Amino acid sequence: MQIATELLEIYATNAGAVYQCDHRNRVLVHFAGEIAVLKVDAFLRLKHAIDSIDLEAMAANTERSSDFEIVTVCGCERCYVLTLMELYALRELLAGARFSMELNSMLYQCLHLQAA
Repeated sequence: MQIATELLEIYATNAGAVYQCDHRNRVLVHFAGEIAVLKVDAFLRLKHAIDSIDLEAMAANTERSSDFEIVTVCGCERCYVLTLMELYALRELLAGARFSMELNSMLYQCLHLQAA
C-alpha cells in the first residue's frame, strides 16, 4: 500500500519554490529547474551558506572568478554553481521560506497554548 505524500508549498517566487513534506520531514527546494530534498537542518545550513556570501563585494569585483559562486553544504547532494543574480534569487527564496516556517511554528505554538 502506497501512501500519497502531499507537498505543502511554503514559499514561492518567480525563481522557484520551497515545499514541505510532513510525511518524510523534508524540505524540497525547487530552484533553477532542479529539486534538492533536504532535512530541515541541511536547509538551514544552505540558507546560512547563501546568506554568508558578500553579494556587494561580488558585484564590485571585476575579476572573472567573481562572476559565480560554488555552494555546497553537508546534507545536500546538490552542488550549486550560481551567478550573482541567481544568488540574489536563491537568497530571497530561502529567506521567504524560513520566515514562513518560523511564522507557522509560532502560530502552532500559540494555538496549542490557548487550547490547553
